[in-house]
Amino acid sequence: MSPAFDGAGELSRADRLLVNALAEDGRCTFDELARVSGVSEATARRRLGALRRAGRVRVRAVIEPVLLGLPVEAVLWVRTVPSEVDAVTAGLAASPHVRYVSFVTGERQLLVLTAFPDEAALHDFVTRSPWLREAVSVDVSMVLGSLKRGGMLAPWLRD
Repeated sequence: MSPAFDGAGELSRADRLLVNALAEDGRCTFDELARVSGVSEATARRRLGALRRAGRVRVRAVIEPVLLGLPVEAVLWVRTVPSEVDAVTAGLAASPHVRYVSFVTGERQLLVLTAFPDEAALHDFVTRSPWLREAVSVDVSMVLGSLKRGGMLAPWLRD
């Protein structure tokens, strides 16, 4: 079996081609992945399995929140004292309304993407959540529209 990564921790050429094909269309068959990456179907299957086990590739669906009954989206910028950031992130990560949390540099420590069934649920989240006790401030920006999600252009922008 060929190594998955070269000495610098980079993906091999065949693996990069395989990953790029999956990023373009996550429903690619192993036969299609093999053709694109220039390896056999068995090798493509084995390489993708190795990449998944190593945590280098995760296959996931990108679903518009509105289809899940969550039409209200907001970006939160959370400021907290450094000693409380773990408590805040744990509280945020536990919420089903939080889609994404990242540590960031600057005046605020966390960038949080959220989705809710309505504005009242968003209001409740940013005024009554337990994690707020450890937060210094929360800036909320309503999302008016998304042009790209999960690396994919919105359907109306393709072609």
